[in-house]
Amino acid sequence: MNRRPFGACGFFIYPYTLLNMFSFSKSKSSSNKKKSKKSLFKRVMAWLHLWLGLASGIIVVIVSITGCIYVFENEIKDFIEDWRFVEPQEKAFLLPSQLVTIADKAMKGKHATSVTFGEKEDAAIVGYFIQKKEEGKDKEGKGKKEGIAKNDSEKGKTLEKGKAKGKGKEEKPKKRRSGVFTSIYMNPYTGEILNIKSVSRTDSPDFFRWILNGHRALWLPYDIGRPIVGVAVIIFVILLISGIVLWWPTKWIKSIINKSFKIKTDASFKRVNYDLHNVLGFYSCIFLFFIAVTGLVWSFGWWSKSLYWVTSGGKPLVENRESPKSDTTHVKTFELSTVDRVLKNIAKENPQAAGIMISIPEKPADPIGAFVYKQKNTYYNMDRYSFDQQTLKEISIKTPFSGKYIEANIPDKIRRMNYDIHVGAVLGLTGKIIAFFASLISASLPITGFLIWWGKQKFGKKTVSSPKVAAKAIPIAKPKQVLEKELSV
Repeated sequence: MNRRPFGACGFFIYPYTLLNMFSFSKSKSSSNKKKSKKSLFKRVMAWLHLWLGLASGIIVVIVSITGCIYVFENEIKDFIEDWRFVEPQEKAFLLPSQLVTIADKAMKGKHATSVTFGEKEDAAIVGYFIQKKEEGKDKEGKGKKEGIAKNDSEKGKTLEKGKAKGKGKEEKPKKRRSGVFTSIYMNPYTGEILNIKSVSRTDSPDFFRWILNGHRALWLPYDIGRPIVGVAVIIFVILLISGIVLWWPTKWIKSIINKSFKIKTDASFKRVNYDLHNVLGFYSCIFLFFIAVTGLVWSFGWWSKSLYWVTSGGKPLVENRESPKSDTTHVKTFELSTVDRVLKNIAKENPQAAGIMISIPEKPADPIGAFVYKQKNTYYNMDRYSFDQQTLKEISIKTPFSGKYIEANIPDKIRRMNYDIHVGAVLGLTGKIIAFFASLISASLPITGFLIWWGKQKFGKKTVSSPKVAAKAIPIAKPKQVLEKELSV
């Protein structure tokens, strides 16, 4: 058996083998290089963005869609509820006392709590708040000067009601009153009742109240649903920040910039879906940040106080839900005509007002409240007054919402703007349209993000093995001595 010399074979075989080995190691090192291009910070951001997004996605979708609808509450109501408007007439409105007298008869003895006048073509609204009986019973004992603390650990301790210092501050904030608010829409020129509408927080037939319940508490009891929504919104703020970090182009060159700012509509579904998530998320990010930050004010008290602390440069938020008190030393019975005088004075001082609401006192200590709306469906620049129900002397109270808007300091103005920033009304109709589309994009982000993640998974996919390629025969050159020997034979 003739054995061919190995040296000549090696000369031709080794370069081919070494070339393959070199190219394989080169591709392996380049792929590792690509993987290691992302910094640890970006990898952490990507991990947070993925799993926090999957955890909070469904809540973000619900809150965003309900927010889209609620933005245009007043505009939709104006369109479908014709009883909100009347034919303008060249004569003065009826007095509040006249409208209330008519409305009280329709409500069978119940007493009105407010009267609202709008512009010439707007219906007047007489409001009634009917409190729940359970809460009414609880309130019967609140007129006493001393009360026993409810907490078991504080049994036997007494707290003076009017104290501003000491243990009285440590009491839990009072819950908002719950009940049914009834609005009687009336023709302000004739007193004709146009419509009666009742709304409550829980069992209300009103569509927009139902939408708001979903937006703020996922249709759960508020004590349960509101913190869940709040946590989801905090996560959403983190997702906005991490999203910008992941979106940020590695190099500011044309090809990369186009991918970051433009949607490639003629590409595959996966690419279009990625662009929708990436590009729309960037464009809506700043608007969604303000919507989320202002929305958290209604979820957590600590957030509300912290936000005011930041905007005021370290000053605490004064939250006083107690109304200012009228002088109870007067034994004179309250007369409804006093409300007429308040309205005349306020209307004279604010001839350009878009609306004025007057609250009617229920108890001897209650003041007469006056709310002056400078623009229709906008609340931040509203002026709020309180008057003694007997002397009509103005009573001041230190909260961000009391007094004239123009006289408020900057942090108080920002706090007054909170709702209007949240729904975009601070910029008028344009701002509402921006808030609507931003919320719509917000609802799409968890969906497009989920599709991106799902597309990268291999659930149920069969791994296709690469076809075996037959090895090509490599021609081996024969040594010179062997060639000469074969030729001589």
